[in-house]
Amino acid sequence: MFRLKSAIRSLLFISIVLVLSISLSAQESETNYDQKIVQVLEGYQKLMSVPLDSDVEDTAGHAWYICSQAINKGFLRFTVNPVSDSLLQGARFFAEPGKNVTHIIVTTNLLDTWSVTPSTAYVILTGAFQDASNFFQDPPSWGESLSDTMERLFMRLDMYNVEARLIRDRLLPSGFLLSPYDSYILDSFEKDELASVILYLERFSLPVARGMYEARLGFEKDITETDLRDFVNNLGTQLLEGRNSILPGSEDSVIYPLAVAVHTWLEFSPYLIARIHNRDRVDNPLSFDQILNLEPDYTETRRLLEASRTGDMPLMNHIVEETLKGFEGR
Repeated sequence: MFRLKSAIRSLLFISIVLVLSISLSAQESETNYDQKIVQVLEGYQKLMSVPLDSDVEDTAGHAWYICSQAINKGFLRFTVNPVSDSLLQGARFFAEPGKNVTHIIVTTNLLDTWSVTPSTAYVILTGAFQDASNFFQDPPSWGESLSDTMERLFMRLDMYNVEARLIRDRLLPSGFLLSPYDSYILDSFEKDELASVILYLERFSLPVARGMYEARLGFEKDITETDLRDFVNNLGTQLLEGRNSILPGSEDSVIYPLAVAVHTWLEFSPYLIARIHNRDRVDNPLSFDQILNLEPDYTETRRLLEASRTGDMPLMNHIVEETLKGFEGR
């Protein structure tokens, strides 16, 4: 359904080369990264042309199809970031408000990695293509997610999901050797529905985030203000009790998940509490400070959890940094 016919693929690749020559002509370097990105995309296109079984959902193929259309219409271009050397952030989608042309920005590290471990380059590119496809299918929602931490997290989860499916359904059957990063994404996808990926790469607790997101959606349907308030406050109290129950000197692996759960509550609960007061006050919303004055139980729980997070922040930062360094190969 989502695969292009061979003749269209040929025209598409010509279009990609043309777009790249326009985007990168002013950035030509001695390592010739403009030509390398053409080679990477040619290899990716070949990978995506392999048909899947009829019962396999081709999420990566769908994202690539949407991006291919955008490329052909001149709405999506590729550019190399000559400054960043990140691998895990080696491909990202960028859309500037008010501009018709968007970009997939790739790093030189990702292009160099492709020569050695093409699977990882394809996986990271797939995440960027999924993000781009979300934009092209619903630009307003994509734009709103940039200032909505909760929505953005679930878009990130969607990107990891598509990456994992690419690994399982295309890279492994095609005989690609997987890097530690690729293996980690697939292992988390199969064992815990990407909860560990979100925990260690995004520093959020997926179970807490999902519970709060479901409450958010429910409040727009049939959950009452009292029920939502009780849910937020009770969850915060439970997390505080859980964190306080950990004995001093416990292993980092014991502390970290609960510290991140507290962090997740602190990041997402303001939206829920504010929604209780501002859902029907579109023209004159209360400030968060005003809301805190009206929510003494929430305010006290938040004060205690903020103190807990402050104490745990060095540990959380260290674990995330070390995790990323490990996958970056530094």
